[in-house]
Amino acid sequence: MYIGTSINESPVIAAQAGQAITNGALLAVAMDADGVKVVSTAGGVAVGLLIPETDNVAAGDTVTVQVKDMGLWKVAAAVTAGDLLTPDATGKATKAAAGNFILAQALEAATAADQVIHVQIIKAGFASAGSNT
Repeated sequence: MYIGTSINESPVIAAQAGQAITNGALLAVAMDADGVKVVSTAGGVAVGLLIPETDNVAAGDTVTVQVKDMGLWKVAAAVTAGDLLTPDATGKATKAAAGNFILAQALEAATAADQVIHVQIIKAGFASAGSNT
């Protein structure tokens, strides 16, 4: 018999790093049997974002991953508020194209690479042609 609630309302999880991560703050990560890894495929599926306090971690270390709600994400290039976002091959946010996994929506604009913006994590599946603003 299970007593209690099975709903975890926390916007973050603690997970094992499946690889060494350098300067990991605000990058998108994927999860596999080894743990979480910075997304390395443009448009790839991501579970969430490493929190701002993440710096350099060794494989096997515990990291905190934001998996829902509003957060911060470092961009790969300029984006506009309202854009649907996907990870690039380095875990940074970029405007989603057809076939990309949509992790978040931009809540503000960025004019250059490496700016940090507020996003709403939505995990909307895969973008279709014409689905982005």
